[in-house]
Amino acid sequence: MTRELLNIFYLKTDWKNHINLQLVLTQLIILFFFFNNTFPQDESKPLAKAGNQIITVDEFRNRYEFMPHLNYSSDNKDTLKKEFLYSLIAEKLWALEGLEKRIDTLDVVKNSLKTLEKLFVKDELFRSEVESKIKLTSEEISKGLLRVGKMLSLKMISSPDSSEIFSFQNQLKNSNNFDSLLTSISENHSQQKAFQVKLGTLSDEFAEDVIFNLKIGEVSEPIKSNKNWYIFKLVDEAIDSSIFRDNETARNKTISILSEKKRKALAGDFLDKLLGGRTISANSELFNHFADILITVIQNRIEKGNQELSDKIELTPEDLQKTLKLLDKEKLSSLFVEFDSTKLSLRDFIYYLMYQKVSFPSNKPNRLKAVLHSAVKQFIEDEVITQEGYKRGLNKLNSVQKDIEVWRNYYLSELMLQSFSDSVSISDSEIENYISGKLNKDGNQIQLNIIEIFAHQLDDMMLIIDELNKGSDFSELANKFNQREYTKKSNGEWGYFLANSAGQIGNIASNLEVGQIYGPIKVENGYSIIKLIDKKVLSDSLIKMKEEPIEYIKMKLSLNKINDLINRNTAKLALKYKITIDEKLLNETEVRQLNTFTYRLIGFGGKIAALPITIPVFEWYNLLKEQNEIP
Repeated sequence: MTRELLNIFYLKTDWKNHINLQLVLTQLIILFFFFNNTFPQDESKPLAKAGNQIITVDEFRNRYEFMPHLNYSSDNKDTLKKEFLYSLIAEKLWALEGLEKRIDTLDVVKNSLKTLEKLFVKDELFRSEVESKIKLTSEEISKGLLRVGKMLSLKMISSPDSSEIFSFQNQLKNSNNFDSLLTSISENHSQQKAFQVKLGTLSDEFAEDVIFNLKIGEVSEPIKSNKNWYIFKLVDEAIDSSIFRDNETARNKTISILSEKKRKALAGDFLDKLLGGRTISANSELFNHFADILITVIQNRIEKGNQELSDKIELTPEDLQKTLKLLDKEKLSSLFVEFDSTKLSLRDFIYYLMYQKVSFPSNKPNRLKAVLHSAVKQFIEDEVITQEGYKRGLNKLNSVQKDIEVWRNYYLSELMLQSFSDSVSISDSEIENYISGKLNKDGNQIQLNIIEIFAHQLDDMMLIIDELNKGSDFSELANKFNQREYTKKSNGEWGYFLANSAGQIGNIASNLEVGQIYGPIKVENGYSIIKLIDKKVLSDSLIKMKEEPIEYIKMKLSLNKINDLINRNTAKLALKYKITIDEKLLNETEVRQLNTFTYRLIGFGGKIAALPITIPVFEWYNLLKEQNEIP
C-alpha cells in the first residue's frame, strides 16, 4: 500500500493553542483543591458500598458538585443527596453486572478506555514537565505588580530584515514623525491602528521590558523578537482603577499571569525538544477511504436533519459509530501511523476523534477533508507526546488508574442500561389498554406540553447541557440537536398530552413549573432533556379524545416501561451484590449546590467531561423499602 506524507512538521510555534488551554486546567485543579481542603471530613471514608465497589466521600462530593443534577424528585438538599447517592450506587451495581457478563471485553469498552488512558497519561506528563517547574521569584512578582494594572496603546513598524528596520530608524531620527513614516510603509510592515498590550501579552521578556519603560510619545530602539525586528511607539497608557498594586487581588492576578507565561514557555520548550523537526507519515489511501465514508455519513445526517447549511457542523460520536460499522475489520486494523516502535491503526484514530471537539465550516467535501487532515496531524502530535508518558511509566500512577476505574464503571453501567432499554417493546394489547384507559378516565385531567431534546449518545447530551449552562435558548437547541424522528418537524415540541398517559416523562413534567428544565432522563435508545412550556387542568368534558398516532403512544408507553424495568432490576442487583450506606456520614457530608457541567482540560491540549454524568436511577431504593429488603 502506498504511503504519502501529510506534511506534518513540528515547530515550536505550533504549540500555542495547546498551551493556552492549560490556564483553565490550573484553575480547575485549584478549584478541586479548594473544595477538598475546605471540608473537614476524611475524604477517603467509605460512604457506601456495592459489592466490592466503594463510594468514598471524595468521589460522592466530586460527582455531585462538578456535574449537573437537574433531574431529581425534590430541590431539598438532603433529598437530593440521598437520591444522587442511590443513583451512584446503581451505576456501581450495573458495572458489577457488566463485569460478570464480561462486557469489559467488548472492543468499544477496551478502545474507549485506552483512548482515555492516553489522555490521562498526557496530562500527567504535563504536570511533571511543566506544572511542577513553574517558579516565580519575589523580584518577578514585584515587577509584575507595577505593570498589572496598565493598558498600553502602541503603534508598530516591523520587518524581518535588520537593514530595513535600521533604515526606518534613521528616517525617524531625521523626521521625528512616526505617524508620517507609518503611512508611507506597506501594511505588511506596519500596524497603523493602535493596539493594546498588557502584562502577559508578549512572550518576549526583553520586548515587554522595553515597552513598559517607554513614556507616552516615545519611540523604542529596534528590537529583535523571534525572527522579526520591531520599532514601537507608545501612544497612550490607561490604568485599571479596579486593581491596586498593594491588594491581594492584584497580587493573585499578577501571579496568575506570570505563571501562565512560564507555563507557555516551559511547555513550548519541552514540545520543541520532543517534536521539533520530526516528520511522520500517515497512510493516505486509508485516510481517504475513511474520510469519504465519514463525509457521506455527515452529509446524510445533514440532509435528514434541520441543520442550516450556514451553521458550523459538529462531528458527533454517532457519526463515528456509524462510520465504524461501515468500515470492514481489515481496514480498521490496518496500520495508519507508525513512528519509533509505535504502531497505530485506523481504529485508534477514530476512537481518538471521539474525544476531540471537531467542527467543519461547511459540508463541502474538500472543506470536510481539510479539517480531517488537521485532525490527523493533531492525532500524531498527541500520540508522540503520550508515548513519552508511557516510556516514563505514567500510566501506572494511582491517579491515572483511579481515573480509568471511574470511567470503566460508567461505560459498563451505560452499556448494561442501554441493553435493557433496547429490549423494551410495546405490544398491540398494551396500546389497546392505554386507549381504553384514556377513554374511561373521570374527573379533572392535567394536560401538558413540553419541548424535548432527545439524543442517542450521552456525549451529545453533555454538549447540550454545556450549551444550556452558557445560557443558550432551549428551543434553538431543540431545533439543532433533537434526534427524535417523530418530533423533528415540530422542533422537539410534543403538543398537548395527558400527564398520566406519558409514563415517566408525564410524571416528571406534571411536577414542573412552566419554564422549568429537567434532565437528562434515560429513555429508550438514548437520553432526553425536557422543558415544560404549558400546563392546564381541564375537566373531563373539555378534553377532546381525538386519536393519537400509534407511534406517539408507543413512545410514551416505552418511556414508562424502561423506567420501571431499570429500577426493578437495580433492586434485584442490590440484593445480589449487597449494599451498605453510612447514613450518618451522608448527613454529615457537606456539598455545594453548584449544579454545573465541568470540563477537565488536558495538559498539552484536549478536554473531556471532568467526570461521568450520573444518570438518575433512585426509585429502586423505595422498592426495596416497600419489600423490607433494605440491608
